[in-house]
Amino acid sequence: MNKPIISQTRFFSVLIHLLIWAAFIFIPLLFMETPEGRQRFLIFGWSIIVFMGGYFYLNYLFLIPRFLLKKKLIHYVIFLFAGLLIMSGLNILYSYIIHQYFIPNIHHHGLMHYSLTTIYPAILAFGLSTSIRITDEWFKNERQKKEMENEKLTSELAFLKSQVNPHFLFNILNNICSLARKKSDDTENAIIKLSQLMRYMMFESKDEKVSLEKEVEYLQNYIELQRMRISGKVEINFRVEGPVGQFMIEPMILIPFVENAFKHGISYIGDSGIDIVIKVMNKELNFTVENSIVNKAGENFHSETGVGLKNVMRRLELLYPGSHELSIDDHDLKYRVFLKIKF
Repeated sequence: MNKPIISQTRFFSVLIHLLIWAAFIFIPLLFMETPEGRQRFLIFGWSIIVFMGGYFYLNYLFLIPRFLLKKKLIHYVIFLFAGLLIMSGLNILYSYIIHQYFIPNIHHHGLMHYSLTTIYPAILAFGLSTSIRITDEWFKNERQKKEMENEKLTSELAFLKSQVNPHFLFNILNNICSLARKKSDDTENAIIKLSQLMRYMMFESKDEKVSLEKEVEYLQNYIELQRMRISGKVEINFRVEGPVGQFMIEPMILIPFVENAFKHGISYIGDSGIDIVIKVMNKELNFTVENSIVNKAGENFHSETGVGLKNVMRRLELLYPGSHELSIDDHDLKYRVFLKIKF
């Protein structure tokens, strides 16, 4: 994908350079009213432009990348003045030969005049070449920094995503083991549900984005698996509102919150409940998960958020910077997560 972009950039760069030098050649001719002025420019003016071009590209293509960018300032200054002396000397020699041997009738200027006519173009060529090259290098460095940042973010996201799947899978396998120990008739159905979840995790979740409808279906399968292993005392409500099929979302971004609710919000002794609501309206996703806080032996609920929950928070920061809101709070023995994502 990068090669066509680079080729296109080089093409426009060469085109801009050609247009600039064409302007230096042809624009002065438009402002010369007499044939003698045009003749003098065609005889002597083009040598000044060639001198400018030579000094420009000597500095632009060789001196700046070889010395200035490598901070070899002494070498850069020496070669800069050496190039100026050589090229200006060739230009002065050309003008002198033309005057002496080919068109002696044209008024002859002194050596000082020819020297001055090379100083101003040299200053212009030096200023233009240095400013353009330094600007090009700045944009190049910024582009490389951005590419490195993107690669770093992509690698980090891939790592976080790879951590979600095993963490999630271990919990599901524990659920099925629990059903198998009870010799539950739901074991076979649970294995089928697990295969559907794994198919989504292995194939569809590899895409950068999936349909929100598929993500919701994935949550439904997970919730059905959880229903099979818990008692009837746990009230589970799952509600979906709005056009979920019209929007795309990063896969596996919602499941850690639901998983966390089942991990901390289920009691096998007393009453407990989990409420999950997905609303889509005005190109926004409002996702709410609320569960009872159940203190289990050996767990500190307030300090333990789990690998999956930490990962999804980081993923949200990387994937939806400035376009998501996440609030997590607990009060009155209720733990509530509210996530808003702007599509």
